Amino acid sequence: MQRSRAAYSAWPLATLCSLLFAGCGVYSLTGGGGLPGHVESLAILPFDNRTTQFTLTQELTQALIDDVPGRLGVKPADEASADAVLRGTIVRYSDDATNYQPDPGGPVIFQRRVTIAISVEIYDVGEDQVLWSSGSLSASGEYLPDSGSEQEGRLLAIENLVQKIIDGAQSQW
Repeated sequence: MQRSRAAYSAWPLATLCSLLFAGCGVYSLTGGGGLPGHVESLAILPFDNRTTQFTLTQELTQALIDDVPGRLGVKPADEASADAVLRGTIVRYSDDATNYQPDPGGPVIFQRRVTIAISVEIYDVGEDQVLWSSGSLSASGEYLPDSGSEQEGRLLAIENLVQKIIDGAQSQW
């Protein structure tokens, strides 16, 4: 039986791929992020709030509780039993026009931006040390006043803050 030229040229490629994929089980990549191995639980405390936006504490705390423990690979816990504590202060809140056109009857606003600034830390209770902190972490969320609301911008800003906290905690390990 005679083999075609294509079969002979495909054989080395198929063999090479088989050898490469056979070795894939030998090596694995592990995530380098998260908290130290001894930190298995995290308490998320309500942030102190220095703004006039009183519901912001609850909204930020709930978003942190919903996302941070799972993304950092720890269990949620109460403060008394936690290995680490996430705590902070909301230091600034603003809702500013970012795109507008001056008009004699008042400016026409096309876009607004909610910005939230916090100071935050993750504190290791057992080792009595700060694992990660940021004294001036801020995030924003934009919305269109004609079709959106300040609440929409606020939720985007909170979502971006949560992501920055996770990124910051993971960058340390």
